[in-house]
Amino acid sequence: MVLARLFLILALLAVGTAARAQAPPAPLTPQQFDALVEAITQAVSQRLNARLPAAPVAEAKPAEAKSAEAKPAAGEPPMMIMGDEEPAAQVVIGLIDRAGETLAAEPELMRQYGRIPSFLHARMNEGRAFSRFLGLLVLAAAIALGSEALLRRLLDPMRRRVTARLNGAAGLWVLAGLAALDALLVAVMWVVTYGFVVVWFPGMVPQSRLAYLVLSSLVYWRLYMLVFRIVLRPGLSVARLADIDDADAAAIYWRVSALVLLTLLTSGLHRILVGIQAPPQAVACGILIDSVLVTAAFVWAASSVRGPMSRWLRGLSNAGQPGPVQAALAKSWLVVAIPFFVALGLANIYGALVNRAGTHEALVTTLNVVIALLLLESLLDKASRLLGRDLDRTEACPRAPAVEAVVRCVRMAIIIGAGVLLMRVWSVSALGMMDMNRYHSLALSALTAGLTLFAAYCVWQAVQYFTAAYSANHRSGMPGGHDAEDAANAGGSRIATLMPLLRVAILVALVVLAGLTALSQLGVNITPLIAGASIVGLAVSFGSQTLVKDIVSGVFYLVDDAFRVGEYIDCGKAKGTVEGFTLRSLKLRHQNGQIHTIPFGQLGQITNFSRDWSTMKFNLRFSRDTDIEKLRKAVKKIGQDMLEDPELKDEFLVPLKMQGVADVADNALIVRFKFTVKPSRPTLVQREAIKRMIRTLPDAGIEFANATVAVQSLGGPNDYAAAAANSVRARAAEAQAAAAAQAEAEG
Repeated sequence: MVLARLFLILALLAVGTAARAQAPPAPLTPQQFDALVEAITQAVSQRLNARLPAAPVAEAKPAEAKSAEAKPAAGEPPMMIMGDEEPAAQVVIGLIDRAGETLAAEPELMRQYGRIPSFLHARMNEGRAFSRFLGLLVLAAAIALGSEALLRRLLDPMRRRVTARLNGAAGLWVLAGLAALDALLVAVMWVVTYGFVVVWFPGMVPQSRLAYLVLSSLVYWRLYMLVFRIVLRPGLSVARLADIDDADAAAIYWRVSALVLLTLLTSGLHRILVGIQAPPQAVACGILIDSVLVTAAFVWAASSVRGPMSRWLRGLSNAGQPGPVQAALAKSWLVVAIPFFVALGLANIYGALVNRAGTHEALVTTLNVVIALLLLESLLDKASRLLGRDLDRTEACPRAPAVEAVVRCVRMAIIIGAGVLLMRVWSVSALGMMDMNRYHSLALSALTAGLTLFAAYCVWQAVQYFTAAYSANHRSGMPGGHDAEDAANAGGSRIATLMPLLRVAILVALVVLAGLTALSQLGVNITPLIAGASIVGLAVSFGSQTLVKDIVSGVFYLVDDAFRVGEYIDCGKAKGTVEGFTLRSLKLRHQNGQIHTIPFGQLGQITNFSRDWSTMKFNLRFSRDTDIEKLRKAVKKIGQDMLEDPELKDEFLVPLKMQGVADVADNALIVRFKFTVKPSRPTLVQREAIKRMIRTLPDAGIEFANATVAVQSLGGPNDYAAAAANSVRARAAEAQAAAAAQAEAEG
């Protein structure tokens, strides 16, 4: 008893000031009201006496009489007199006094509990003996719970057969079927319970009312645990929504079950005390004692499942890789849970002392909302895993982005609904900041604005999904890709190139329009905002001429379709493959790996090497006596072979052929060849063509030119020197021609 009083005194000292700020003061009793009226009357009389002529002094009352009139009745909190310097301290002192008086009613509480059997006596219950009533009640409860357990066992084989089909998108229907089976079990239990109430416990006699309370509490217990059974699935890991093992699921489930049963038991005891018309002081004493017990049970249960709950929270992410906020919450959720449970118990104690349960009900609602959000998040995570990745495969499903977008929209709708509910509970019921009429008028405007923002969010999710899907489908068709399509797909690649800018433009438009619309619906005058934004935009445009030049130049480059993502271009300052761009600059990837970032205003002339088609021309040197017609036929045959090659046939637009003799050198014929291919891999095709010609032409009797120069000598030293000089010049010319041919081939 002493420890209980000490706990209550410390708790009330800690939360007295906050309770004073959160809850309105208790209604004034008649004695307090009379004392307040008397104090105001005396103050007014003193001011009037100061202004009016002095009147005969009336006989003063004794100090003891005045003190007795101002003293509050026993068991009431001290009255707050206007002008007190420390009202919060007086409130705390009053709560402590009332707590002590309430705990002093413990003998009365025990006496009221002792009265309960008298209400269950046969003379007050149409002649039914208490022992017979107790036996029927225990039998009814056992049959109700046994019917659920028996039916669950009978349906267990069917449940396991259904669970075996839990795979992919069809798994959602399997989960729905399992939930329906569990709901059927609770429904059967409710029917059995209701039948016992109708048959064995009819009427409004005390025994019937107590039986209805007990049996209905059992139904509420099983109904509340139905949700946790659907999510945790003890013993059925495949259908479990929470990403935890069997041991963790069983630990959480049974502790939650015990806490719910304990809460219903204490609530039932309070209702019984009210039903037998126990004194309010005894009822409050029972609430205080039960609050301490229930709070201790909640703290113990939370501490005992710290690890399983952490793993549950960490599992609410893709592949068990939570973000920083989720990881911190999973690691230290107990730091938040235990103070909340303590505050819940203290709020229940405070509500019992001042006869106001608004704060406690708000905290209970907050707890239920948090639990509901956790369970719904587990459901959405399981649905995302089933739809986005089949259980018997490792590759991602093509519908995964769509599923993620829908899940994000549903999650946002749930969060908005939970926020609206909590705002109503706390602003109206707990804190008393506004009445229901004021709340409804404010909620109507907030609902319209919230729906506008939610619609904008859903539109943005749809835009992200469709633009990402379109870019992914057409990325392979862009020039420079490994699976380049023909020129008919050029329009698609152009849209895919513009997709990032389209996303940015749509995002800005959605944010501006949805924000202004929401502010307008909340009653904010948006005309100054629009005018201010126009002035700021004009000032930025004048002060950032280079930036505006880059943006405008980029827009016109894109309108002219000068380049696309994946194309190889030369802008004078740099060469490379277009990897991406922003509103003001272009990113080029050089073939050696470097990235060039060039503002659009500095691009200048654009040379695009990857548009539509590419014609490659290159020269080869053959011996002076080469048969040109034979060479033409041999090259044509090589071109036909390349057209039949499965790796090269889709690249050609015009096959390899000999264009003719380009030049006649001292010791060689310079012959030009050409072909036309798609712009994706022209140099690869050229290297393959030269390799086949080097391997095939000598077998056909066609020789390539060499660097040897035949010189006729007369035997003099000058002739030998001239021959050596001619040989050197020939080699130099040969090297120069080869370098020129290689440079032309690479270009």
